[in-house]
Order: sequence, then C-alpha cells, then structure tokens
Amino acid sequence: MKRIFKDFINMKSILALLFVLSPFISKADAVGSAPQSADMFSIIILVILVLITLVLLYILFTLKVFLDHAKPKASAEPVMSGFLKKLTDTVPLDQEESILTDHVYDDIRELDNNLPPWWKYMFYATIVFSFVYIYYYHFNENGQLQIEEYTEELAVAEKEKEAYMKLAANSIDETNVKLADIKGIEKGKGLFVQNCAACHGASGEGGVGPNLTDPYWLHGGGVKNVFKTIKYGVPQKGMISWKAQLSPSAIQEVASYIISIQGSNPANGKAPQGDKYEGKE
Repeated sequence: MKRIFKDFINMKSILALLFVLSPFISKADAVGSAPQSADMFSIIILVILVLITLVLLYILFTLKVFLDHAKPKASAEPVMSGFLKKLTDTVPLDQEESILTDHVYDDIRELDNNLPPWWKYMFYATIVFSFVYIYYYHFNENGQLQIEEYTEELAVAEKEKEAYMKLAANSIDETNVKLADIKGIEKGKGLFVQNCAACHGASGEGGVGPNLTDPYWLHGGGVKNVFKTIKYGVPQKGMISWKAQLSPSAIQEVASYIISIQGSNPANGKAPQGDKYEGKE
C-alpha cells in the first residue's frame, strides 16, 4: 500500500515538473533558427502531451490497483484479468451459448462476438489523427506537403551544388583542367575581350601578342598549356600573371575560349610564331 502511494506521488511530481519545464523548453526553442522554431515548438508540445497522457494513464491504473486492494478479499478481482477482459470484451467459454447465431457451416456454429475494444479505440484514434493531419498539413502554415518538401529540398540541393562547384573550381590547375562547356566558353569570351583583346586582338588575330587562332604556339598548345600560360604569365615577353585577377574557373573559361577559336582565320591575322601543336582537344 505504501508503495502505491509512493508511485502516485512520484507521478504527480513528474507531471508538475513537465508543466514547469514547458515554458523554458518553448523559450529555448524560440532562440533557435526562425524557419524551424514553429516546427520544433509543435513537436515539443506533442511530446509533452504524450508524456502527460501516459502519466495520467499510469495514475488511473495506480488508483485502480488501490481501489481493488481496498475491496474485501471476496469481491476483489485480479487486476490484469479484469483489464484484459475490458480490453478484449470476450465472453467466457461457459457463456458462449448466449451469443450463438443461427448460421451453421460444416457443423460449425458462428458466434456473435463484439469487436474488441482495443481495435475500436485504435480505429477512433486514426479518425482523430486524420483531423490532426489534415489541419497540420492543409491549414497550418508550418505543415508541408510532399511537393513543397520536394521543392524545398531541390532549393537546398541547388545551394549545395553551387557551394561544391565553387570549391571544385578553386581546385582547378594546369594538371587537371578540362575544356569548359558552351556556357563557360561564352563567359570566357567576355573575359577575353575585357582582358586579352588589347594585346591579342578582339578575335585573337594577334597584335602585340601572338596570333591565337593558328596551330603554332610559343609556350605549348592545348588547354593545359594555355591555362598555365595565362595563370603564370610570361614576364620576359611582357605578359603578366593573371592568377591574382582571375579565379581558376575563370582562367579555365578563357583558355577554353582560346581553344574554341582555333582555325577561325580572322582578318589581319598575325604571322605564325613558335612550334606547331599536334595534340588534340
């Protein structure tokens, strides 16, 4: 008996503690990130409600045990036996005659048993859950349907892709550089006109610098050699190093554009200089 009262008091203490801590939990949640604060608050409230429900059920069960012990021994019923009986609503074997039906198949008579209460309660719970689900996902601004979650995940993936591409672009050098795509070549054209046309001509025909449209190169052809030449420059010939002004990805785009104008034969092309490059891109 003392143990029952002790458990009852402990459950009351836990319940009171949950109510006391709930404002602090919600306050700590409000300090978090704004987009996720409402969701976290809803989850915390739901967990607290579930815990309170379990505590209340335990208290009721404890009271039931106390009342059963308070009954005279002759009328006391085993707690678990009564609990299972209410949970299953089964009819004892010696009373099955009262629920027999007229339906007989293969000499087997059918019983008219009620649906188990535990099954009905679960069904009722699914109905309640459906209303909560509909409210949360269709009327509450915090609830996201699958298409919204998918759209949000795509946006997150796009940001992660951009971050990865920036990181990958900074790792490009003359040993691993490859030709850029069409979009990168278009960017390279703009950078070439802006930074390189003064010495090499607007079409790469050459000027102070050599012709970039013929197969002859002073410092090696191919995207890797061109990338290296742009990156480190040729100080003895008056060409500066561009690694301080252009990112590795930008140098890749310029080098790719120069490779793309090979054989274009612009007007007023400067005479070939250097050695013929036999490699293929």
